Amino acid sequence: MIESPITADISIEAYSRISRELRNQPKWRLDSDTDCDYYDGAQTSAALIQRLKDAGIPPQDSNLIKPTINAVLGLEARSRTDYRITSDDAQQADIAEGLSARIKEVETESRADRAMSDAYSSMIRAGVGWVEVSREFDPLRYPYRVREIHRNEIWWDWTSKESDLSDARYLRRDKWVDRTQAARMFPDQAELIGNSWSGWNNLDVYEGADTRMARAYEIEQAWGDGQEDYLNRSSGMVRLSELWYRHLEDSYVLALPDGKFIEYREDNPYHQAAVSRGLVPVQKSLLPRMRVAIWLGPHKLMDVPSPLPHRDFPYVPFWCFRKDRSRTPYGLIRDMRGPQDQILDLDILLYEVLNSVKVEVDNDALDLSQNTYQEVANNISSLRSMTVLNAQRRNANGFKVTREHALAAQVFQLVEERKHRIEAVSGVYRAMLGASTQATSGVAISNLVEQGSTVLAEPNDNFRYARRLVGEQLLAFIKHDMLGKQIAVTLKQSSQRKTVYFNREILTDSGPAIENDIETAQVRVVLEDIPSTPSFRAQQLQAFTQIVQTAPPAYQAVLYPAMLELSDVPNRHELADQLRRAGGLADPDHQLPGKLQGDMGRQVQ
Repeated sequence: MIESPITADISIEAYSRISRELRNQPKWRLDSDTDCDYYDGAQTSAALIQRLKDAGIPPQDSNLIKPTINAVLGLEARSRTDYRITSDDAQQADIAEGLSARIKEVETESRADRAMSDAYSSMIRAGVGWVEVSREFDPLRYPYRVREIHRNEIWWDWTSKESDLSDARYLRRDKWVDRTQAARMFPDQAELIGNSWSGWNNLDVYEGADTRMARAYEIEQAWGDGQEDYLNRSSGMVRLSELWYRHLEDSYVLALPDGKFIEYREDNPYHQAAVSRGLVPVQKSLLPRMRVAIWLGPHKLMDVPSPLPHRDFPYVPFWCFRKDRSRTPYGLIRDMRGPQDQILDLDILLYEVLNSVKVEVDNDALDLSQNTYQEVANNISSLRSMTVLNAQRRNANGFKVTREHALAAQVFQLVEERKHRIEAVSGVYRAMLGASTQATSGVAISNLVEQGSTVLAEPNDNFRYARRLVGEQLLAFIKHDMLGKQIAVTLKQSSQRKTVYFNREILTDSGPAIENDIETAQVRVVLEDIPSTPSFRAQQLQAFTQIVQTAPPAYQAVLYPAMLELSDVPNRHELADQLRRAGGLADPDHQLPGKLQGDMGRQVQ
């Protein structure tokens, strides 16, 4: 049997093959769900709960995983950095500045930072998180939407090797929506949705029905999965599968003099002019194209070219770790589950040991008229128990009660060892949790924190890479929406304002030209090296203050305004400019007056 290839307007045969591949993927989702259960404190099995109940032990609450994971999440919250747009071309510095201001606005208004933090939480706990970057279809909201998507909604091509899924053939997201909402989303398919929901009871597909409905009925009958896979009759929901897939098309590319290739576009006059003049050669090539199809079980409701301004999936993966053989994702909790289970078992054992009593008694040791052996056995561990001995007993030491204090100490030592093992496997030490440690100096504590950050280097590096991918997709949206429009972006630099104009027609010595043409802009997204959080700015301010205090008076006059701008004081930029003017540093570029320049120059020499 020849399998149907993935082509434009994907066929039911090709989609069936994709669905079969997804069903046969490694079963990693249950393990990830269990990891999250451990974080939430749902660690006690039914058998363990019954064991506690039988022993009269109250429920145990020894969840050490949650505070450990929260410490990792707190590190991410304290070390967030902003996006910045850069360019290797110095002539495009204004373009980079203007786009930097625009992408910072988009990140704030779309709440992208919160979505990526949620994805970071998912990747640390479960092994993978997802962020959707798309347009907002509600015209009353901000035009761009960035939000975290639950991992169990996303299915991807398991043969993909690249971490950004750039080599993946497809990606599918399953969403459950109300059936009436689905009919309104696809009004031209409302009849099909209704017939599938009703089980085709309201339609005789062979008598008087149109051929399209008859074909849909036959496809549904031949579908391998049951209707419960995409129809939930108890809740009135239907499952819509959003399939993004790549296919290859014959296209043409232009070979540029610098060795790069760009796709030839017939609607681009510059491309036509370059080809007609023979400035660049044209080559035929196979290029991947992105499309999106919406499926209701075996029924294709829509299949259109990707509306995105880029060639990637709109869902960005955030990986923590991936197994070498199976490529299944897993997070920090996976290696912490064993020590956590042992802690629960040892806590129960410790409770049993501390409440256990060993009694050795002769057959004539008790006064049976006052108490029986069973009564003594039931009450011996009570703080208020009473035992009446036989005054006529042969052996004065015939009644002896002992407790396993040594064993309890050993069990307690094991519990502490398992707690340290959780720290070791996670790389999160007590200093990072804010707890007291054996480290006494600030340097020693900082070294422990730095050691933990080193252990988390791989997931944090993956997180930064995923953040860049989100930024690149946001930049693609921004550039696409600015094409052909004259746009002015205002930049605030200290108390000064600068305006950058995009796509504005200007006159030059050589004739009319386009100022800051966004279509030809060669820019990229990077992350700032300095975190933007208030706590980190406070650390910077503290370090800068020490420098200012030890500096000569001539330097202090220059450094005071810069120190003020590092603070969170309202109107700090205006106040800093007033200090500069008061000190004779009125130039916004912070140029020193002549006398002060000479004094500082002599000090340096």
